[in-house]
Amino acid sequence: MKRTAMRFLVLLCVSLVTTRTVLAEDAMVNEAMRQRGLVSAGDPARIQAVLAKARRGEPICVAAIGGSITAGGVATKDPMRRYVQQLAKWFEKMFPGLKVRFVNAGIGATNSGYGALRVQRDVIAQQPDLVVVEYAVNDCTGIEKMDDSYEGVLRQLLTSSTNRAVIELFFMHKDGKSAQPEQVALGRHYGLPMISFRDAVWPELQAGTLKWETIYSDVVHPNDAGHDIASELLRSFLNASLDKLPKTDRDLPAIAPIPAPLISDTFARCTMFRAADLKPLSAEGWTCVKSNVWECGSAGGRLEYEVPGTVLMLGRTIPEVASNRVELVVDGGTPRPILRDGHNRSVAKGLNAGTHRVAVVVHPFDGTDKVQIWWGGAAGL
Repeated sequence: MKRTAMRFLVLLCVSLVTTRTVLAEDAMVNEAMRQRGLVSAGDPARIQAVLAKARRGEPICVAAIGGSITAGGVATKDPMRRYVQQLAKWFEKMFPGLKVRFVNAGIGATNSGYGALRVQRDVIAQQPDLVVVEYAVNDCTGIEKMDDSYEGVLRQLLTSSTNRAVIELFFMHKDGKSAQPEQVALGRHYGLPMISFRDAVWPELQAGTLKWETIYSDVVHPNDAGHDIASELLRSFLNASLDKLPKTDRDLPAIAPIPAPLISDTFARCTMFRAADLKPLSAEGWTCVKSNVWECGSAGGRLEYEVPGTVLMLGRTIPEVASNRVELVVDGGTPRPILRDGHNRSVAKGLNAGTHRVAVVVHPFDGTDKVQIWWGGAAGL
């Protein structure tokens, strides 16, 4: 009798723990949120090709590229709760024994302009089967639209593999703003699945049924609970896709050809160099230091190099005392000032096709700080 009572008590405790877990998840992501979060399921062909590969037991690589939200950083306490890691875990759970790799290519304070330059090296080179693209927050600059560079990221991912699946994921700033409308237009053009964390949680925040501090660590970075929501929205889409997966590979839908660019294919053709890779034509007053960065002191200097393309980009650090003291000269033309706070935006656009001679000129300024160049690149090869 005592043994029976003890067994009942154990089962009751397990039941209560399970119920609390389910209720907590339900309270965080309800069905209305799941429905709102799915902006579009897109063309199912590529995602079904990935799921069929997993079903065959072939190794899978899941990747994500974006800014600090994807990177996680200090906003997430548990790295395994970041959405890309949870997405990889979904494949392991649904396909027991499957070998799954994940690539987190998020870099803080970067937008799709820098993403287009590095997606080949940081993502495509890893041969991922599924890639989540997250730039809705950092592409919402309020200064210039990033549609062309965002399209460049998508085109590079799609054209470099016949079967690669790409999912767009949209987060938001605390004021609700993001580049989602522009990115949705591109997603529809390419028939991509689109998941909106913003659409899922914004009505809940407005109604007061969900508090910002519960899911965010500051005005822009989701915490562990926020990543849990994003992960659940992604998993919900994958579960639905798996339910619709044809029973045999021969019944898989054909993958459609990639359409012509909606806006531009300029950022589909990029080149990038790190500071250590740069072989300057001249470097008066500039030095490449051990941290793999080119530096110029307050005495000023001129760094010249060549790069092909129609849009030029330059990753740099310009101290406040050197504001308005750094200029760019392209092909010997009129010097143009280089902004301090725009290292992920272009420094020159609309250039003629071909190779250009670029000079970064630093005029003397006060203080001991350094002007630094970390990387450079171009689009529109």
